[in-house]
Amino acid sequence: MTMIGLPRRGALPGPADRQSRGHDPARRTLWLSGFGALLGLLAGGYALFTASGTATQTVPPEDVALVNGRPILQSDYVMQTQVETGGAFKDATAADRRRVLQEMIEEELLVQRGLDVDLAASDPDVRSAMVAGVNLQVDAPVLASRPDEAALQAYYAAHRDRYAIDGSMDLRDLVFRPAPGSGRTDATAAASALAAAIRAGAPVDGAIGQYGFAEQRRLGHGDNYDFGVKAKLGIALYKTAALLSDSQVSEPVDDGGSMHVLVMIHRTPIRQLSFIQARDTVFQDFQREARARVERLNMDFLRSRADIRIAPGLAQ
Repeated sequence: MTMIGLPRRGALPGPADRQSRGHDPARRTLWLSGFGALLGLLAGGYALFTASGTATQTVPPEDVALVNGRPILQSDYVMQTQVETGGAFKDATAADRRRVLQEMIEEELLVQRGLDVDLAASDPDVRSAMVAGVNLQVDAPVLASRPDEAALQAYYAAHRDRYAIDGSMDLRDLVFRPAPGSGRTDATAAASALAAAIRAGAPVDGAIGQYGFAEQRRLGHGDNYDFGVKAKLGIALYKTAALLSDSQVSEPVDDGGSMHVLVMIHRTPIRQLSFIQARDTVFQDFQREARARVERLNMDFLRSRADIRIAPGLAQ
């Protein structure tokens, strides 16, 4: 009897037997090719990131160090060394140079740590420094530019009142305050009569009681600078006083319902500065306003790109 389907002892398995046992040549070739490709990628990646000539291992010529990929510039290093040693970089010792470099590396590490923990969110000094730094970057073109003389002269002409030496006044401010039962009700007539009497030579201290006036004590006797007079008396009375000369008496001035008469004892007028005299101050004011403009434009730009949400009741 013949046995069908059983191979002879020691016979080699045929192709069908090898395929059924996982020995498919095509599958093995594909697996080996994939494994080789993976090894090639790993070897290439290792060579890319560890080769001695690559950027990850070398420091660019313009830098002295990389700290977590962030550069410390050669120019900053030279300047910092000169500042700390008080001399030229070429005269600094090797120890000084190493010390400065280590200080700059540690500073960079601390800065990066501050960014990692978002220090600006909790430290007001850091926030203020960041605000000042951003504004300084925005202001850089303005600070680097030099306005021409025509622009400065036009600015001076538009703001002449800023460029003057303040004057002073020894001034008496008399206000209508009739005594109860005096019967005086016409403040304007009383003020006119008082002014006429003082101009005619009547002593101020005697005349004020006669006409129902009293002296305001907002001004001390002696010279008061114009800005102080303006702050104490207000714009209306100051404008009247600024026109008076020594020993002059003003016309009656109605200031918010109170009738005043001003007597100028001594006046030192404001002295206007010429453009040449005020040029340095004009230049500083011109630049300050230019900086304020570019900072405002920058803030408008940042706002336009920001998603700002304000709590209900606070959005005005």
